[in-house]
Amino acid sequence: MRKLAIFFSFLSLHAAGQDLPDSLVVIHNTYINRYFDVDSLYRSERYTIIRKGNKYRLNHRNISTALINRFLTAVNNPDNTDHSLARYQLDTNLIRKNPEKLLGLYDSRIQVDWNQQQKDYIFTKLSDPALYWENLNYHLSSGASYSMHQDSRNEYRVSVYHKGSPTHQFRSRKFVWGYLMPWVNQAGDSLYNYHIEGAFKKMLNIRKGASPPLTGDTLLKILVNDIVSNDIRALYKLAPYTYQKELDELRTDFSIISEEEVYGRGRYIWNEPATYKIGLKNNLMYENVILYFLVSKTGNTIYSRDSIKKDYADYIKRVQSITFISDYIKQNPGSRLDIYYFNNKGINTYNIDGVNTNPDEWKKHDRWVLGLAEDTIRGIKNKFDIEKSIKTSERVNCGCNFRFEQSYLEKAIFFELHDANDHTSIWFLLPDNKVLLYIMDNQSAMHFKRSDLVSDHQNSLLFTCVLFDVNGNLLSR
Repeated sequence: MRKLAIFFSFLSLHAAGQDLPDSLVVIHNTYINRYFDVDSLYRSERYTIIRKGNKYRLNHRNISTALINRFLTAVNNPDNTDHSLARYQLDTNLIRKNPEKLLGLYDSRIQVDWNQQQKDYIFTKLSDPALYWENLNYHLSSGASYSMHQDSRNEYRVSVYHKGSPTHQFRSRKFVWGYLMPWVNQAGDSLYNYHIEGAFKKMLNIRKGASPPLTGDTLLKILVNDIVSNDIRALYKLAPYTYQKELDELRTDFSIISEEEVYGRGRYIWNEPATYKIGLKNNLMYENVILYFLVSKTGNTIYSRDSIKKDYADYIKRVQSITFISDYIKQNPGSRLDIYYFNNKGINTYNIDGVNTNPDEWKKHDRWVLGLAEDTIRGIKNKFDIEKSIKTSERVNCGCNFRFEQSYLEKAIFFELHDANDHTSIWFLLPDNKVLLYIMDNQSAMHFKRSDLVSDHQNSLLFTCVLFDVNGNLLSR
């Protein structure tokens, strides 16, 4: 009844010219972000639209009565508070009953095998209208918050005057960019109607703004892709079911404590095909030691399990024989040691390349250093920091600059330590039992401080590149 009363009260706007408002006052507020996302009013600009006979005027510009009518009719449309999926031409019956058909709209922006477990999981998501509504609101509300590069927000407040008194008031949302809706009227109703801002911007001659919201099949496809993408981590955890028969071969030697497809690239792998991370335990490992088998997709199956079953006992024994590491994890039960095995060895090409690169890259660095030395002899003064440029070249072209033989590093074992402070570090156990601390993610690892290990703090943000013996004594390069 309340909606109908509002609607019929504004029908008179179309029927009788004398019921048109005397004026509309628009306040454009600009807010700035002071602290902790709190708004602080920075500036208010006032625009007064005054009726002059059969038209309206804003400063020296005419505005048609028809446009004022269109704006007020849009504001008072009784359907404005309807923010259902149906308003955007989305069929909830289709959503509830046809998840398999909806999955066909997924554009495979992130590759998924779609084994039966993954399908069963995502079908429950794709048949839930609430998730479509949630993602729709995410798109409509985009641009509402401050960001690193945007420290101001806008808001419009509109008052409609009849015979000198305000009769209706409403305001836009606060926004950095995007839609002005939802508008809020004086009764506190949220109004979702793009036609309001369409007419409003024409009245104020605002040229920029968001396009009309998408609807129907176009919107449906976007929302399906949002739902799948938002659950990609859960789907990756189900990916190993595709090769469950092959992975079950490991159960003769291990308990499988975790399974997932590796999501993303950069820490453990780079350009490998789909790779699965399988957490393994048996009675050879200390309580807080896990062996991770990173096994890649090979053709229609995954890499053979024969190598890890042959090598694991020796790998576990060797790593657990590093005295200073073993002592630490025994004394700190909250720490964890993860030993990695990549298909058929304890290190992969990606990590070898990161720590060592190759002879061709070493030559590039050597030529750069030689060229700088020749510049000095010739009296050429370079405008950049020479020492810094040498360090950068060394890191890019030589990794840790130990210049190990490739065959030597291929026998290394990669392991990762999560210490009692939840600081992570990456290490290599080398064939001669030297221990290379490759990466420290924080300022310390176990009892080692980064500042005690490296002098050039700017270039040691990640790559520590120091050697220890098995007792934890620092070795010279």
